[in-house]
Amino acid sequence: MVNLILLLIVPALGILLIMLRRFYEKSISPELIVFSVMAVNAVLFGLGLIFGFGNFSVNINSSIGFVFSLQENFITIPFLLLATVVPIAILLFAAKEIKESKNIFYIFYLLVYLSVISVFVSSNLLVFFIFWEVAVLSLFFITGLWGDREKGKKAAMKFLVFTQFGSLTLLAVFILLFIYTGSFNLSVIASKMSLLPSYIEYIAFFLLLITVMIKMPIFPLHGWLLDSYYYSPSSGTMFLSSMLSKLGGFAFILFGFGLFRNLLITFRLPLIALGVFTAVYIAFTASGQKDLKKLLSYSSMFYMALVFIGISSGVNIAVAGSVLLMVSHAFIITLLFGISYILLQRTGTNDTASMGGIMSKMPILSFFLFFGVFASLGIPGLSNFPGELLIFIGSYSVAGISLIAIFGIMLSTNYYLRVIKQSLFGQLKKSFSSLKDMSRIEVITMGFLSFFILLIGLFPSLLINTLGGL
Repeated sequence: MVNLILLLIVPALGILLIMLRRFYEKSISPELIVFSVMAVNAVLFGLGLIFGFGNFSVNINSSIGFVFSLQENFITIPFLLLATVVPIAILLFAAKEIKESKNIFYIFYLLVYLSVISVFVSSNLLVFFIFWEVAVLSLFFITGLWGDREKGKKAAMKFLVFTQFGSLTLLAVFILLFIYTGSFNLSVIASKMSLLPSYIEYIAFFLLLITVMIKMPIFPLHGWLLDSYYYSPSSGTMFLSSMLSKLGGFAFILFGFGLFRNLLITFRLPLIALGVFTAVYIAFTASGQKDLKKLLSYSSMFYMALVFIGISSGVNIAVAGSVLLMVSHAFIITLLFGISYILLQRTGTNDTASMGGIMSKMPILSFFLFFGVFASLGIPGLSNFPGELLIFIGSYSVAGISLIAIFGIMLSTNYYLRVIKQSLFGQLKKSFSSLKDMSRIEVITMGFLSFFILLIGLFPSLLINTLGGL
């Protein structure tokens, strides 16, 4: 049995090793330390799948119920897969991109990594909140310090203002739950939810919605998204899209579906309508983008809107589909942002209309772009398809308007095919005549992500069977 604390100890040791690098700077690179940490954790996760995961608990302060406790919940395993595997691929782009203050950057990198894993396994709300905040603040520094020189700091501040407001509303929910149940332990709170007065339950639920709508993000609380995604370093954008937005979905399932399910069902029609509006609105917005990184940023929000629809339905099958789609999207959007970064480095532009004909020079990249686009569009056999299918089946059973979101998928088909047409086909410009295709390590990284996209698409039951109670 693999104790869950090991998944936190390994990255903590990695942070310590990087902090001590000045004593052995020439012998081990920070990239090697980070890769070793994540490789060990991936092995531990694999062993945990085989032999099971053990809980961990240490009493910090009994008077306020502060117990450092880690425990598997009904959606832990798929999110642990996401958290332990995706950052390995992100590391390649960080290693290529980050040239200054590497030690500090990789400390923040591992802090995000450690914090996200901790959120997914925390069974005490105070521990949950602490690591939630560490992840947010670490990404704030990554965006502000290593993002765009002119606009990165402004984007980081906007990100911080929005996400800190969401953190405060989440903390208010936790405090209300503690006041009326006397515990920060999730299982104890779940057993005492009947003690909450109805008006307190309503207040807590709507405060939770604010947190979720900011984090995922959902209209109209999405204002931080474009600047944060666009002006972050590419590795920061990948963390934001593949992992941070998933914290919002995770919290919505764990608390909204797990603790406030009656209220979720009561308000599911307006919530589904909000998700549908967000999906269609964002699909229209993405359709007008010429910049590939901006288009992918909006596309990321579109798929989180589908997740919001699935969870808001309160139907088990749709919630399971939402979990599948979040995990799938993490792999797909990392692959697509990776391609966007490679194209920018090779061509000097993110504008696909300024490319044209590059398939003749970059056939391998073109293959992975086709693969990522088809996966994103929900082609059967690839990972988005089972999640989207379950979401629409489950949500349609309680709200027929959910099918309007399919119109957003039709729009996404249009803009993704436009990207392929403009960038890969047509006449190759003379300035691109010396373009080099993907390197061996880039091919391995994209193949690594593609393997999981294909695996989830062909065998979704591998993840669905780990969802206890759904």
